[in-house]
Amino acid sequence: MSSIHITQFASYRTRFASWRHDRPFWGALLVILAGLVIGIIPAQLAITFALVPSTFMFAGLVFAVFVFLSGVFALLRPEFAEFFGAAGILLSIASIFGALGGFGVGMILGTLGGALCVAWEPPETTETDTEETTPAV
Repeated sequence: MSSIHITQFASYRTRFASWRHDRPFWGALLVILAGLVIGIIPAQLAITFALVPSTFMFAGLVFAVFVFLSGVFALLRPEFAEFFGAAGILLSIASIFGALGGFGVGMILGTLGGALCVAWEPPETTETDTEETTPAV
């Protein structure tokens, strides 16, 4: 690899690290993963039983989509991370009734990720950041 590629990679990596630092990355990632795990159970049951639609399958997929979206929204809108984390916890626990909670694994991942989102606090700004953003009078 040339030195240009290495410096570009380092630039991308530092930009990603600063982007990740400003949001509840790991909590949201666990909630997104929980939504995927919760969605696998009804999808697998639908495939196993020859795509026979049922309320179980429908409810499980609805819970999976909402858990997944709460993780995505916590990642995209960090100022609402507390709300989306709480929603992820509640929906993960409620997924027991619709999708068996991803056999418990999805429920545990969603609860842990939601708790991380609720506990996340935005990084404090330094005085130089606030001086740049305040308009001069």
